[in-house]
Amino acid sequence: MLNYLVPFNKVGKTAQIKKKEILSRISSIIDSDVFLNGVQNQKLKDNLSDFLGPGYICLTASGHDALFLCLEYLKLTSQDEIIFPANSYPAAFPVCLTKAKPVLVDVDKNGQIDPNDLMRKISKKTKAVIIVHLYGLVGNLSQIKSIAGNKITLIEDCAQALGSKFDNKLVGTIGDVGCFSFYPTKTISTLGDGGFIFTKNRKMYEFIQKAVSYGEKIRYQSEFISSHSRLPEIQAGILNVLFSRVNITFEKRKSVATYYKKTLMDQGLKKYIELLNSNPNSDPVEHLFVIKAQKRDFLRKYLDIKGIETYIHYPIPVHLVPAFSYLGYKLGDFQNSEYLSKQIISLPFNPYITKKDLNYVIESIKSFYA
Repeated sequence: MLNYLVPFNKVGKTAQIKKKEILSRISSIIDSDVFLNGVQNQKLKDNLSDFLGPGYICLTASGHDALFLCLEYLKLTSQDEIIFPANSYPAAFPVCLTKAKPVLVDVDKNGQIDPNDLMRKISKKTKAVIIVHLYGLVGNLSQIKSIAGNKITLIEDCAQALGSKFDNKLVGTIGDVGCFSFYPTKTISTLGDGGFIFTKNRKMYEFIQKAVSYGEKIRYQSEFISSHSRLPEIQAGILNVLFSRVNITFEKRKSVATYYKKTLMDQGLKKYIELLNSNPNSDPVEHLFVIKAQKRDFLRKYLDIKGIETYIHYPIPVHLVPAFSYLGYKLGDFQNSEYLSKQIISLPFNPYITKKDLNYVIESIKSFYA
Protein backbone atom coordinates (compact mmCIF):
# COMPACT_ATOMS: atom_id res chain seq x y z
CA MET A 1 0.00 0.00 0.00
CA LEU A 2 1.34 3.43 -0.95
CA ASN A 3 2.15 5.94 1.76
CA TYR A 4 0.14 8.83 0.35
CA LEU A 5 0.95 12.45 1.15
CA VAL A 6 -2.80 13.07 1.26
CA PRO A 7 -4.66 9.85 2.15
CA PHE A 8 -8.26 9.50 1.10
CA ASN A 9 -9.56 8.91 4.60
CA LYS A 10 -8.42 8.69 8.20
CA VAL A 11 -10.83 6.10 9.53
CA GLY A 12 -8.97 5.51 12.79
CA LYS A 13 -8.40 9.15 13.77
CA THR A 14 -11.53 9.63 15.86
CA ALA A 15 -10.86 6.35 17.65
CA GLN A 16 -7.29 7.49 18.33
CA ILE A 17 -8.58 10.69 19.90
CA LYS A 18 -10.93 8.71 22.14
CA LYS A 19 -8.65 5.68 22.55
CA LYS A 20 -8.40 5.71 26.36
CA GLU A 21 -12.16 6.08 26.75
CA ILE A 22 -12.81 3.36 24.15
CA LEU A 23 -10.43 0.92 25.84
CA SER A 24 -12.04 1.68 29.19
CA ARG A 25 -15.49 1.04 27.71
CA ILE A 26 -14.36 -2.26 26.15
CA SER A 27 -12.86 -3.29 29.49
CA SER A 28 -16.14 -2.58 31.29
CA ILE A 29 -18.04 -4.65 28.70
CA ILE A 30 -15.65 -7.57 29.22
CA ASP A 31 -16.17 -7.27 32.98
CA SER A 32 -19.96 -7.20 32.50
CA ASP A 33 -19.91 -10.65 30.85
CA VAL A 34 -22.65 -9.43 28.46
CA PHE A 35 -21.63 -9.19 24.81
CA LEU A 36 -24.99 -8.98 22.99
CA ASN A 37 -28.19 -7.02 23.66
CA GLY A 38 -26.87 -5.40 26.81
CA VAL A 39 -26.58 -1.96 28.38
CA GLN A 40 -24.54 -0.52 25.50
CA ASN A 41 -27.12 -1.53 22.89
CA GLN A 42 -29.84 0.19 24.89
CA LYS A 43 -27.74 3.29 25.45
CA LEU A 44 -27.02 3.52 21.72
CA LYS A 45 -30.74 3.28 20.95
CA ASP A 46 -31.31 6.13 23.40
CA ASN A 47 -28.56 8.24 21.79
CA LEU A 48 -30.01 7.65 18.32
CA SER A 49 -33.54 8.42 19.51
CA ASP A 50 -32.37 11.68 21.05
CA PHE A 51 -30.70 12.59 17.77
CA LEU A 52 -33.44 11.55 15.32
CA GLY A 53 -36.54 12.28 17.40
CA PRO A 54 -39.68 10.23 18.12
CA GLY A 55 -39.74 6.79 16.52
CA TYR A 56 -38.45 3.25 16.92
CA ILE A 57 -34.81 2.19 16.65
CA CYS A 58 -33.65 -1.32 15.83
CA LEU A 59 -29.91 -2.07 15.76
CA THR A 60 -28.51 -4.48 13.16
CA ALA A 61 -25.19 -6.06 12.26
CA SER A 62 -24.83 -3.90 9.13
CA GLY A 63 -26.51 -1.34 6.90
CA HIS A 64 -27.06 -4.15 4.38
CA ASP A 65 -29.07 -6.08 6.97
CA ALA A 66 -31.08 -3.00 7.89
CA LEU A 67 -32.24 -2.61 4.29
CA PHE A 68 -32.82 -6.32 3.76
CA LEU A 69 -34.93 -6.68 6.92
CA CYS A 70 -37.10 -3.71 5.94
CA LEU A 71 -37.77 -5.44 2.63
CA GLU A 72 -38.49 -8.73 4.41
CA TYR A 73 -41.21 -6.97 6.40
CA LEU A 74 -43.05 -6.28 3.15
CA LYS A 75 -43.51 -10.04 2.53
CA LEU A 76 -42.48 -9.67 -1.10
CA THR A 77 -43.44 -12.11 -3.84
CA SER A 78 -42.33 -12.57 -7.43
CA GLN A 79 -45.26 -10.36 -8.46
CA ASP A 80 -43.86 -7.36 -6.58
CA GLU A 81 -41.36 -4.77 -7.82
CA ILE A 82 -38.77 -2.75 -5.89
CA ILE A 83 -37.42 0.43 -7.49
CA PHE A 84 -33.94 1.76 -6.70
CA PRO A 85 -31.31 3.90 -8.50
CA ALA A 86 -28.97 2.35 -11.05
CA ASN A 87 -25.86 4.00 -9.58
CA SER A 88 -26.25 2.61 -6.05
CA TYR A 89 -24.17 -0.56 -6.10
CA PRO A 90 -24.49 -1.54 -2.39
CA ALA A 91 -28.30 -1.22 -2.39
CA ALA A 92 -28.62 -3.77 -5.19
CA PHE A 93 -27.59 -6.73 -3.06
CA PRO A 94 -30.32 -6.73 -0.39
CA VAL A 95 -32.93 -5.97 -3.06
CA CYS A 96 -31.81 -8.87 -5.25
CA LEU A 97 -31.84 -11.24 -2.27
CA THR A 98 -35.62 -10.81 -1.96
CA LYS A 99 -38.27 -12.54 -4.07
CA ALA A 100 -39.33 -9.27 -5.72
CA LYS A 101 -38.32 -8.03 -9.15
CA PRO A 102 -35.63 -5.31 -8.97
CA VAL A 103 -36.47 -2.32 -11.16
CA LEU A 104 -33.74 0.23 -11.80
CA VAL A 105 -34.32 3.94 -12.24
CA ASP A 106 -31.89 6.49 -13.66
CA VAL A 107 -30.47 9.43 -11.71
CA ASP A 108 -30.11 13.14 -12.33
CA LYS A 109 -26.88 15.06 -12.90
CA ASN A 110 -26.20 15.04 -9.15
CA GLY A 111 -26.47 11.28 -8.81
CA GLN A 112 -29.88 11.33 -7.10
CA ILE A 113 -33.06 9.62 -8.31
CA ASP A 114 -34.55 11.26 -11.40
CA PRO A 115 -38.22 11.89 -10.49
CA ASN A 116 -39.24 11.83 -14.16
CA ASP A 117 -37.79 8.36 -14.69
CA LEU A 118 -39.31 7.25 -11.40
CA MET A 119 -42.77 8.25 -12.66
CA ARG A 120 -42.19 6.15 -15.77
CA LYS A 121 -41.11 3.09 -13.77
CA ILE A 122 -43.81 3.01 -11.11
CA SER A 123 -46.54 0.47 -11.76
CA LYS A 124 -49.30 -1.38 -9.93
CA LYS A 125 -46.65 -3.94 -8.97
CA THR A 126 -44.39 -1.42 -7.22
CA LYS A 127 -44.19 -2.34 -3.55
CA ALA A 128 -41.37 -0.02 -2.47
CA VAL A 129 -39.12 2.78 -3.70
CA ILE A 130 -35.64 3.04 -2.23
CA ILE A 131 -34.25 6.55 -2.33
CA VAL A 132 -30.49 6.48 -1.79
CA HIS A 133 -28.97 9.66 -0.35
CA LEU A 134 -25.71 8.96 -2.13
CA TYR A 135 -22.57 10.71 -0.83
CA GLY A 136 -24.67 12.35 1.89
CA LEU A 137 -26.43 14.51 -0.71
CA VAL A 138 -30.21 14.74 -0.94
CA GLY A 139 -32.37 14.78 -4.06
CA ASN A 140 -35.90 16.10 -4.47
CA LEU A 141 -37.26 14.12 -1.56
CA SER A 142 -40.62 15.86 -1.38
CA GLN A 143 -41.33 15.18 -5.07
CA ILE A 144 -40.26 11.55 -4.77
CA LYS A 145 -42.42 11.12 -1.69
CA SER A 146 -45.36 12.61 -3.58
CA ILE A 147 -44.79 10.27 -6.53
CA ALA A 148 -44.60 7.22 -4.26
CA GLY A 149 -47.86 8.19 -2.56
CA ASN A 150 -49.40 6.40 0.40
CA LYS A 151 -49.59 2.87 -1.01
CA ILE A 152 -45.91 2.45 -1.88
CA THR A 153 -43.38 2.11 0.93
CA LEU A 154 -40.67 4.78 0.72
CA ILE A 155 -37.39 3.48 2.10
CA GLU A 156 -34.59 5.98 2.72
CA ASP A 157 -31.15 4.44 2.31
CA CYS A 158 -29.18 6.76 4.60
CA ALA A 159 -26.03 4.64 4.82
CA GLN A 160 -24.02 7.67 3.66
CA ALA A 161 -26.25 10.43 5.02
CA LEU A 162 -26.68 10.39 8.79
CA GLY A 163 -27.06 14.04 9.79
CA SER A 164 -28.18 15.34 6.38
CA LYS A 165 -31.43 17.29 6.33
CA PHE A 166 -34.23 18.06 3.89
CA ASP A 167 -36.69 20.86 4.65
CA ASN A 168 -35.08 21.04 8.09
CA LYS A 169 -35.90 17.39 8.80
CA LEU A 170 -33.26 14.71 9.22
CA VAL A 171 -33.17 12.21 6.38
CA GLY A 172 -34.30 8.78 7.47
CA THR A 173 -37.25 10.31 9.33
CA ILE A 174 -39.13 11.53 6.25
CA GLY A 175 -40.02 8.30 4.43
CA ASP A 176 -41.63 5.22 5.95
CA VAL A 177 -38.31 3.89 7.21
CA GLY A 178 -34.66 4.93 7.23
CA CYS A 179 -31.75 2.49 6.97
CA PHE A 180 -28.32 3.50 8.28
CA SER A 181 -24.79 2.10 8.38
CA PHE A 182 -21.96 2.27 10.92
CA TYR A 183 -19.35 0.97 8.46
CA PRO A 184 -15.89 2.42 9.37
CA THR A 185 -15.93 5.21 6.74
CA LYS A 186 -19.42 6.56 7.51
CA THR A 187 -20.21 9.93 9.06
CA ILE A 188 -20.37 8.14 12.42
CA SER A 189 -18.81 4.74 12.49
CA THR A 190 -17.63 1.90 14.66
CA LEU A 191 -14.48 -0.23 14.52
CA GLY A 192 -16.08 -2.98 12.48
CA ASP A 193 -19.59 -3.01 11.07
CA GLY A 194 -23.09 -2.20 12.18
CA GLY A 195 -26.33 -0.51 11.21
CA PHE A 196 -29.80 0.44 12.37
CA ILE A 197 -33.28 1.25 11.19
CA PHE A 198 -35.51 4.13 12.20
CA THR A 199 -39.25 3.97 11.68
CA LYS A 200 -42.46 5.34 13.13
CA ASN A 201 -44.26 2.17 12.01
CA ARG A 202 -44.69 0.08 15.15
CA LYS A 203 -45.63 -3.07 13.23
CA MET A 204 -42.45 -2.84 11.13
CA TYR A 205 -40.38 -2.28 14.26
CA GLU A 206 -41.90 -5.26 16.06
CA PHE A 207 -41.27 -7.49 13.04
CA ILE A 208 -37.63 -6.41 12.72
CA GLN A 209 -37.04 -6.81 16.46
CA LYS A 210 -37.97 -10.46 16.01
CA ALA A 211 -36.27 -10.85 12.63
CA VAL A 212 -32.86 -9.88 14.04
CA SER A 213 -32.98 -12.97 16.24
CA TYR A 214 -34.50 -16.04 14.54
CA GLY A 215 -38.01 -14.56 14.49
CA GLU A 216 -38.15 -14.78 18.27
CA LYS A 217 -40.07 -12.65 20.72
CA ILE A 218 -39.70 -15.33 23.36
CA ARG A 219 -36.48 -17.40 23.32
CA TYR A 220 -36.82 -20.64 21.30
CA GLN A 221 -40.40 -19.81 20.26
CA SER A 222 -39.77 -18.45 16.76
CA GLU A 223 -42.85 -16.98 15.13
CA PHE A 224 -41.34 -17.11 11.63
CA ILE A 225 -38.15 -18.27 9.96
CA SER A 226 -35.39 -15.70 10.02
CA SER A 227 -31.63 -15.42 10.26
CA HIS A 228 -30.10 -13.08 12.83
CA SER A 229 -28.45 -9.67 12.76
CA ARG A 230 -27.07 -8.32 16.01
CA LEU A 231 -24.82 -5.40 16.88
CA PRO A 232 -22.17 -6.60 19.36
CA GLU A 233 -22.00 -4.81 22.70
CA ILE A 234 -18.39 -3.80 22.07
CA GLN A 235 -19.30 -2.06 18.80
CA ALA A 236 -22.28 -0.38 20.45
CA GLY A 237 -20.03 0.73 23.31
CA ILE A 238 -17.52 2.25 20.90
CA LEU A 239 -20.33 4.09 19.11
CA ASN A 240 -21.58 5.47 22.42
CA VAL A 241 -18.12 6.88 23.13
CA LEU A 242 -17.84 8.42 19.66
CA PHE A 243 -21.38 9.78 19.68
CA SER A 244 -20.24 12.56 22.01
CA ARG A 245 -18.31 14.00 19.02
CA VAL A 246 -21.00 13.53 16.39
CA ASN A 247 -22.00 17.19 15.99
CA ILE A 248 -18.35 18.29 15.91
CA THR A 249 -17.65 15.68 13.23
CA PHE A 250 -20.63 16.79 11.16
CA GLU A 251 -19.62 20.45 11.30
CA LYS A 252 -16.05 19.63 10.29
CA ARG A 253 -17.28 17.61 7.32
CA LYS A 254 -19.52 20.46 6.22
CA SER A 255 -16.66 22.92 6.61
CA VAL A 256 -14.31 20.82 4.46
CA ALA A 257 -16.97 20.39 1.78
CA THR A 258 -17.67 24.14 1.74
CA TYR A 259 -13.98 24.92 1.36
CA TYR A 260 -13.63 22.45 -1.50
CA LYS A 261 -16.63 23.91 -3.33
CA LYS A 262 -15.60 27.54 -2.97
CA THR A 263 -11.91 27.07 -3.69
CA LEU A 264 -12.32 24.71 -6.63
CA MET A 265 -14.64 27.16 -8.33
CA ASP A 266 -12.31 30.08 -7.53
CA GLN A 267 -9.41 28.38 -9.29
CA GLY A 268 -10.87 28.78 -12.78
CA LEU A 269 -11.67 25.07 -13.07
CA LYS A 270 -15.30 25.43 -14.13
CA LYS A 271 -14.37 24.40 -17.69
CA TYR A 272 -13.02 21.07 -16.48
CA ILE A 273 -14.89 20.02 -13.35
CA GLU A 274 -18.44 20.17 -12.09
CA LEU A 275 -19.69 19.89 -8.53
CA LEU A 276 -22.40 17.47 -7.43
CA ASN A 277 -25.02 19.48 -5.59
CA SER A 278 -27.58 18.63 -2.97
CA ASN A 279 -31.16 19.86 -3.33
CA PRO A 280 -31.52 23.61 -2.54
CA ASN A 281 -33.92 22.72 0.30
CA SER A 282 -31.38 20.41 1.92
CA ASP A 283 -28.51 20.74 4.37
CA PRO A 284 -26.15 17.86 3.60
CA VAL A 285 -23.46 16.26 5.74
CA GLU A 286 -21.22 14.88 3.01
CA HIS A 287 -19.94 11.35 3.43
CA LEU A 288 -17.77 11.70 0.32
CA PHE A 289 -16.73 14.69 -1.76
CA VAL A 290 -17.38 13.75 -5.36
CA ILE A 291 -16.88 15.86 -8.48
CA LYS A 292 -17.32 15.29 -12.20
CA ALA A 293 -14.03 15.73 -14.02
CA GLN A 294 -12.92 15.76 -17.65
CA LYS A 295 -10.22 13.17 -18.42
CA ARG A 296 -11.09 11.59 -15.07
CA ASP A 297 -8.86 8.52 -15.39
CA PHE A 298 -5.83 10.58 -16.40
CA LEU A 299 -6.53 12.97 -13.53
CA ARG A 300 -6.58 10.07 -11.07
CA LYS A 301 -3.22 8.82 -12.32
CA TYR A 302 -1.75 12.31 -12.08
CA LEU A 303 -3.01 12.80 -8.54
CA ASP A 304 -1.68 9.38 -7.58
CA ILE A 305 1.79 10.41 -8.81
CA LYS A 306 1.45 13.56 -6.70
CA GLY A 307 0.74 11.40 -3.64
CA ILE A 308 -3.00 12.09 -3.51
CA GLU A 309 -5.28 9.11 -2.94
CA THR A 310 -8.65 9.09 -4.75
CA TYR A 311 -11.47 6.60 -5.36
CA ILE A 312 -14.49 6.16 -7.60
CA HIS A 313 -17.87 5.61 -5.94
CA TYR A 314 -19.05 3.72 -7.99
CA PRO A 315 -17.20 2.79 -11.21
CA ILE A 316 -19.85 0.50 -12.72
CA PRO A 317 -23.64 1.07 -12.73
CA VAL A 318 -25.65 -1.81 -11.30
CA HIS A 319 -27.05 -2.99 -14.66
CA LEU A 320 -23.52 -3.46 -16.06
CA VAL A 321 -22.18 -5.45 -13.09
CA PRO A 322 -21.88 -9.14 -14.11
CA ALA A 323 -23.81 -10.43 -11.09
CA PHE A 324 -26.88 -8.42 -12.13
CA SER A 325 -26.88 -9.26 -15.83
CA TYR A 326 -29.91 -11.51 -15.22
CA LEU A 327 -32.01 -8.36 -14.80
CA GLY A 328 -31.93 -8.00 -18.58
CA TYR A 329 -30.71 -4.41 -18.87
CA LYS A 330 -28.08 -3.31 -21.40
CA LEU A 331 -25.59 -0.53 -22.07
CA GLY A 332 -27.49 2.68 -22.80
CA ASP A 333 -30.51 1.91 -20.63
CA PHE A 334 -29.49 4.36 -17.88
CA GLN A 335 -27.57 7.10 -19.61
CA ASN A 336 -27.02 9.47 -16.67
CA SER A 337 -25.80 6.67 -14.40
CA GLU A 338 -23.44 5.47 -17.13
CA TYR A 339 -22.17 8.98 -17.84
CA LEU A 340 -21.51 9.70 -14.17
CA SER A 341 -19.62 6.44 -13.71
CA LYS A 342 -17.12 7.68 -16.32
CA GLN A 343 -16.85 11.20 -14.89
CA ILE A 344 -16.94 11.03 -11.09
CA ILE A 345 -13.94 11.06 -8.80
CA SER A 346 -13.98 11.05 -4.99
CA LEU A 347 -11.38 13.43 -3.58
CA PRO A 348 -9.66 13.03 -0.18
CA PHE A 349 -12.30 13.90 2.38
CA ASN A 350 -12.47 13.51 6.14
CA PRO A 351 -13.00 15.72 9.20
CA TYR A 352 -9.26 15.87 9.89
CA ILE A 353 -7.88 16.91 6.53
CA THR A 354 -5.88 20.13 6.87
CA LYS A 355 -6.29 23.29 4.83
CA LYS A 356 -2.72 22.76 3.63
CA ASP A 357 -3.66 19.33 2.25
CA LEU A 358 -6.86 20.68 0.72
CA ASN A 359 -4.92 23.41 -1.05
CA TYR A 360 -2.39 20.85 -2.28
CA VAL A 361 -5.19 18.73 -3.77
CA ILE A 362 -6.81 21.74 -5.42
CA GLU A 363 -3.52 23.12 -6.77
CA SER A 364 -2.66 19.68 -8.14
CA ILE A 365 -5.99 19.50 -9.98
CA LYS A 366 -5.36 22.98 -11.36
CA SER A 367 -1.87 22.04 -12.54
CA PHE A 368 -3.24 18.94 -14.29
CA TYR A 369 -5.59 21.05 -16.41
CA ALA A 370 -3.11 23.89 -16.96
